[in-house]
Amino acid sequence: MVSISNSKRGIAVFLLVLTSIRILIIPVVYLDFEMNKEYIIQNLCENRFKPELNCDGHCYLANKLNKVAEDNARNEADKQGQNFKKILQETFHYETFDFTQTFTTTYTIPTVFTYNSGYDLAFSTSVFHPPSV
Repeated sequence: MVSISNSKRGIAVFLLVLTSIRILIIPVVYLDFEMNKEYIIQNLCENRFKPELNCDGHCYLANKLNKVAEDNARNEADKQGQNFKKILQETFHYETFDFTQTFTTTYTIPTVFTYNSGYDLAFSTSVFHPPSV
């Protein structure tokens, strides 16, 4: 009985750690930046040779945060794609779907159309005119 509760507690702690890692990625990036700020300013900053910009490593921090956001967005899109694929498989009972992205090029050939109404324009101008004053 004791080993069951310990294993449940271990699984719960493991899941909590996994969830915390995902939630704490951005604060960890900020913490890493603050702890290594001098090294980043002197060696990694894109504007280290332009001191008049007063960048102080913020360009490096912005690039890191953009990379984290792109990775999260990519992972989320992959997860949604997998969920969509799973729903389709369960709904239609197919074993495999091919979701590879294909690109097609459409060529439009310009054509000249002429329209012959069969009506004489002289008749329409003689009937339809503004009222005389």
